[in-house]
Amino acid sequence: MASGLYLSGTADKFQLVTTSAATVDVYASFVDWLAGAVTPGTPQVTAISSATTTDIVAAPAASTIREVKALHIRNKHASLATDVTVMLDRSGTDYELHEVTLNAGEALEYTEATGWYLFAPAAKLDMLKYVTANSVHATAATFADVTGLQFPVISGRKYTFDCFLLHFGNAATTGAQFAVGGVAMTTIEIGSLSTIVKAVTGPTLSAGIASAINTAVIVQADSSTTRCPTWMNGFFQPSADGTMSIRATSEVSVAAGLTIILGSWCHVRETTN
Repeated sequence: MASGLYLSGTADKFQLVTTSAATVDVYASFVDWLAGAVTPGTPQVTAISSATTTDIVAAPAASTIREVKALHIRNKHASLATDVTVMLDRSGTDYELHEVTLNAGEALEYTEATGWYLFAPAAKLDMLKYVTANSVHATAATFADVTGLQFPVISGRKYTFDCFLLHFGNAATTGAQFAVGGVAMTTIEIGSLSTIVKAVTGPTLSAGIASAINTAVIVQADSSTTRCPTWMNGFFQPSADGTMSIRATSEVSVAAGLTIILGSWCHVRETTN
């Protein structure tokens, strides 16, 4: 017999310890050895949704050796993480075999050929994007995407972002407004600092916060016809898969009221543990 995971008697079983209410599915395939004959067993499937200890491979019959061919342990919860510990229970005494933390969507896999490995559904987002052509905005209080600053995000994961937005208005009385949108959010907290009038000796600064999508971080009534910078950063957690967008609007409805200049940028990172 090849090297693998074995249960050698009626007092042996494999268990899984979970530490949260994350929903975890387990699939275990095995074969039974009895008097030189090998019999494939019916795969054992288990659904877990609490912090508990659960049998995942039952003990074999008398005089039988049960060989586990594969274990698939997946955390299918949208946001909760859980520690998972695979245990051998021999006559009521537990022996730890393998332990990892499974974030939402991750899986611990065991196969006879490869041993243990952790499977993540997608790499964590770490993306920097630039405005590659001037993004022009004209409609008051109606936010539209800033050209080029859109990012794919996954439900339940946590993200931070930093943006530098260089812009100008058609007149000194046309304000610039910025927001985040594009996908529903469970949590969002944004802060911003903006130079309204560009002057080395005494620039006019404006700061603000927002905690909802499509909501202006700073509600300006003034701007500048020369280039002005806005710094915007924050944290968010989407409640659906989709596209997060940096958005902008002119404070008044006027053609080319607000222009975000090419070269402006935004950096989004996933910070899920």
